[in-house]
Amino acid sequence: MDDDPEKRSITAPETDREEHEDYQVSNGGRTHAAGDGGQVTREKMLTTLIICFCNLINFMDRYSLPGILPMVIDELKLSNFQGGILQSAFVVSYVVVAPLVGYLGDRYSRRAIMGCGLLVWSIVTMAGSFMTTFETLLIFRCLGGIGEASYSAIGPAVIGDLFVGNTRSKMLALFYFTTLIGGGLGFITGSGMAAATGSWNWGLRVTPILSMVSVLLIAFAMRDPPRGLSEGSRLVSTSWQKDIVYLVKNPSLMLSTIASIAVTFTVGAIAAWGPQYVFLGRQIINDTSLSFDDISLVFGIVTIASGLLGVVCGSVMGQKLRVQFPSADAIICGVGMICSAPFFYGLLVLSLGPIYAIYILAFLALWFINLNWALVGDILLYVIIPTRRATAAAFQILVCHIFGDASSPFIVGLISDAVKPTIDSDSETFRNFKSLEYGLFAILFIEVLGGFFFLACSWFLVSDRAKATKAVAVSIPDQSILYDKNKPSQVHVFVPASDPAASASGLTMMIKRSSQPMDEVNLENA
Repeated sequence: MDDDPEKRSITAPETDREEHEDYQVSNGGRTHAAGDGGQVTREKMLTTLIICFCNLINFMDRYSLPGILPMVIDELKLSNFQGGILQSAFVVSYVVVAPLVGYLGDRYSRRAIMGCGLLVWSIVTMAGSFMTTFETLLIFRCLGGIGEASYSAIGPAVIGDLFVGNTRSKMLALFYFTTLIGGGLGFITGSGMAAATGSWNWGLRVTPILSMVSVLLIAFAMRDPPRGLSEGSRLVSTSWQKDIVYLVKNPSLMLSTIASIAVTFTVGAIAAWGPQYVFLGRQIINDTSLSFDDISLVFGIVTIASGLLGVVCGSVMGQKLRVQFPSADAIICGVGMICSAPFFYGLLVLSLGPIYAIYILAFLALWFINLNWALVGDILLYVIIPTRRATAAAFQILVCHIFGDASSPFIVGLISDAVKPTIDSDSETFRNFKSLEYGLFAILFIEVLGGFFFLACSWFLVSDRAKATKAVAVSIPDQSILYDKNKPSQVHVFVPASDPAASASGLTMMIKRSSQPMDEVNLENA
């Protein structure tokens, strides 16, 4: 082979051609098939379903507690603030474990990390269901973040390595759909088991059993693909410090992460206190036809229905609109957040009205906010290179939990407890209701602010996606870094055929050459 770098082959190696047949490889105007990221095989579908199942049971566990929260508060004699702390406690272990999992997930066996983490989580969650005091229950709820930390950053990255383009968007929609389904089933199973057994402890024992099933599925059925497989990437891992610098300098990731904090803050507050708020409202107007369990059940159904339609509609809108408007994903998220706020406001001010009106308002508010789940995950995958996606996802989810759904329940509870003494009423129920209402009003400002951050993200989305696509597309002709030293040096350009950002940037004809290892290449200017 000619050693002139301008004459080196840019076709895919023989060993890679079958795996990359859905990608175009540019060669002086000629194109070759490359990449299997658009194909849905039984093996890839099974791996995706296992990851989705892990997500489902995690959020079932997370929202089992709100379904039994009044029982826990009454039996353990807790304040609203203490009740909110129990819902937020998982973030303690998540803060410790998630960064480690993000780092390891970009470098080592993701299947082993997920399996070990979920096994530990199953044990501590089951043990926590036997606790009968606030202090001991709090300790085990603090360990609840181990499960989510074990898969939440790795799972979407694996899906990104299996699929590309619209197929990836659909699989991510399925993954984030299970977030809402899990939340709804958590309400139902938690309150249902507590009602059936007469003990709130049983409401926390369903998910640990299901988690053990997921561990077995991961061990014997899950596939762990090479990082960047679907895109034909040959990038190598870099130091954690360089990964973090790269992420912080990515405007799309930073802005979408800040906006996502508002999403999780809102959803966390409504999930933790929504059923309790509606139940108190029914008591004020002497409506005894609905128990707290009845309201929790309907809230669960509303959450599932709005999640199903919201996630699917958001994903479909993104797939259709991004072809003509490459920044459509962020715009859809921003508009959805801003449109959701008036319906949440209506739910609060009309909470003493007809119950069906409350449920309709809750559905519409959640539908608008649920438009963004799959789109945010998609944004992360296409603006971040494959070898840094687990770290990016761990970072995003970590800050969303710390400042979002882990903070909002106890912040609302804290505001409620602070305002309650100022409410002039002889009715304890009315004082509880009004103080909780004031606490929930705080989420409206956060939600609108999050919508504007999504809109700001749209300004940078196209350029950040083009940079990531370019970095993946251009393999470095240093054989010691990319391939076996005995193989001929080649330049490989893998560009998704349907990537609007790539087409707009002319990446199919662009070849950037560097003799430096990838961790020394300035990806900002790649």
